[in-house]
Amino acid sequence: MLFAVLGGGVALAARRLRDRRASRREDAADLDQIRKVADEDVTLLGEELSRLGVDVAGRELDAATRRDYQSALDAYDSAQLTVKNLRTGEAISTITDTLASGRYAITCVRARAAGLAVPVRRVPCFFNPQHGPSSTDVVWTRPKHGTRTVPACAQDAARVGSGDQPEIRYVQLGSRQVPYWEAGRAFAPYGQGYFASSGEGASFIPMSGFDGQAGGHGAWGDSWGGGHGGHDGHDGVGGHGGHDGGGHGSDGGGHGSDGGGHGGGGDG
Repeated sequence: MLFAVLGGGVALAARRLRDRRASRREDAADLDQIRKVADEDVTLLGEELSRLGVDVAGRELDAATRRDYQSALDAYDSAQLTVKNLRTGEAISTITDTLASGRYAITCVRARAAGLAVPVRRVPCFFNPQHGPSSTDVVWTRPKHGTRTVPACAQDAARVGSGDQPEIRYVQLGSRQVPYWEAGRAFAPYGQGYFASSGEGASFIPMSGFDGQAGGHGAWGDSWGGGHGGHDGHDGVGGHGGHDGGGHGSDGGGHGSDGGGHGGGGDG
């Protein structure tokens, strides 16, 4: 009897050890994929900044425009550094929140440079947060899941309005490409950073009702959030010290890679 009990205990301990190892391998795989997704978003923001630098090169920028420009540069540098040091999947919410701030700052720079009013800050485009701040709300039917009102950028709003499919952000889930909101619990922080940050003033939280089933309803569940709000103005993203690699210098014109940290805003 004693040997049977001991044998059962050993078997249970071995099974728990296997389960822990399998869980760690799964967590590591999730983290690798999340890091890849975050790095793609950071790279895209860098490309947007490069285009912005070309567009405003040689132009006299006022103080408010330079502050917005610097906020965008700071957001890029901060997100880039955080991706390199990403250790948990939950930390991606900090990165995506920073990226949303950077994209809004770019929108403000373009508006000011064109002599237009700075837009009210809104949550990102639901279909693809890489598109930047949403510009309107659209009624969209999610196949097999009903119809909801979601925030959309101008381009996706036009696509939906004409009956076309919006440009959706897909991520890799095993051997499949799925919309980011269907990628399971591991990707929930990705959406939370874009849509559920208290710093954004957003009440549109479409990731309510987690079920954690990658093959089921995904990270968003069947309960999509309701409306959402924006707020006037924005807080600049805090800067950080220089780091190795292509930092940025903002002097009223474009941004350049000089191997150091980013510079402060100049006088144009």
